[in-house]
Amino acid sequence: MLFIKTFFPLFLFFTISCSNDKKISSNDIIEKSISVYGWDQKAYSIVFDFREHQYKLIRKPLFYSYQRSKVKNGKSVLDVMTSKNQLQRYQDNIPIKLKDSIKNLYSNSLNSVMYFFQLPGPLKDNAVVSEFIGTTKILDKNYWTLRVGFKKFEGGKDFQDEYRYWIDQDNYQITFFAYNYLTDGGGVRFREAKNIRKINGFLFQDYNNYKPKNKATELDSLPKLYEKDSLLLVSEIKNKNIKVEIL
Repeated sequence: MLFIKTFFPLFLFFTISCSNDKKISSNDIIEKSISVYGWDQKAYSIVFDFREHQYKLIRKPLFYSYQRSKVKNGKSVLDVMTSKNQLQRYQDNIPIKLKDSIKNLYSNSLNSVMYFFQLPGPLKDNAVVSEFIGTTKILDKNYWTLRVGFKKFEGGKDFQDEYRYWIDQDNYQITFFAYNYLTDGGGVRFREAKNIRKINGFLFQDYNNYKPKNKATELDSLPKLYEKDSLLLVSEIKNKNIKVEIL
């Protein structure tokens, strides 16, 4: 009987733990995080500066527009792509015809900036395949850990890229995320959120952008390398002069 009395509480604890894990889904975590960041709002316009460009994002139900602009050699250059039209370049408001290869290059660049700027919003895209893979402790704090990949036929040319998101269990903010990529020789990146601020109902953050010494490093090993200060700082991701208008 002593064995039964000792074993039963352990069995009960294990059963409850497993039951709690089963109640957690990647979709629930993503939806909660999107709400925290404000990306569940229906219609808005956001302007921000990133490096040498000014960007403009417009979202309405069933429609989006991505724009970026700069002045080059005394002339204004504007790229515009929408949910209905491919990228079009304008120089001093005059449409410029681009080769398909150049158009794809500019489109991918604009898409990339907008993707990271809108996180975690894009994690609800149809192409995303997400999975909750447990809890990770980083610097003595617990984070929900999500594995994110993409469907082959909807995920674009980078559908083989894989992501990890470490989401704060207390506030559902993305404190860290990492990804691998195959383009330009391939590699791995690990980002640490900083400068978190709220503007007109949206939460925005910048990042320190790191890489491991070995580009074949597994994504799940990056938090430990970060704790050991073994990652190399590549760049700082700073979105400046953010202005939000609710439409």
